[in-house]
Amino acid sequence: MNERTFPRIQRLARVLKLICTACLILMPAFFIYAIATGLAGEPALQREFADYVLPSVVPTWTLILVRAIQAVSVPLIFYVLWQMRGLFSLYLDGETISDRCATRIRHCGQGLIYIGLAGVLSNTVIVLLLTMVNETGPQTVVITFSQGDIGFFLGGGLIVVIGWVMGEAARIAEDNRGFI
Repeated sequence: MNERTFPRIQRLARVLKLICTACLILMPAFFIYAIATGLAGEPALQREFADYVLPSVVPTWTLILVRAIQAVSVPLIFYVLWQMRGLFSLYLDGETISDRCATRIRHCGQGLIYIGLAGVLSNTVIVLLLTMVNETGPQTVVITFSQGDIGFFLGGGLIVVIGWVMGEAARIAEDNRGFI
């Protein structure tokens, strides 16, 4: 790495670490706000799943269960943000090609894959649950892959592969340091 590249990496890593930290702090506040103001209530649920025949009034227990199922991806998002924040910290400390960086990169990719998987599974279960309580309409089983889910799968897979390559580069760099 040359003298001009490393300061750029550090500047960008500092900004990205700050953004990750802000997201880790602000996301819980947003969820609390959404619940407190009704943004996560029944009208929002009706709009969110307007493509399906839902009961005119969604039972409270169903609403709570649906929101709990949707919340499954939240810890995964926190995990990815935490891994990214740790990676940017390593870059700020001058550690750019190491096993620790490679591991963080792989964990980010794996987390993104799991977020995509959670999106597909949760939507399937939610639609089934919402249509099961529908007395007049059909019960529906839907397996959908949104563009976001596909993006999480592909982006996560790409990042996992980059993490593996980075790990191999770190091993080669360590071997080369041993010869000097």
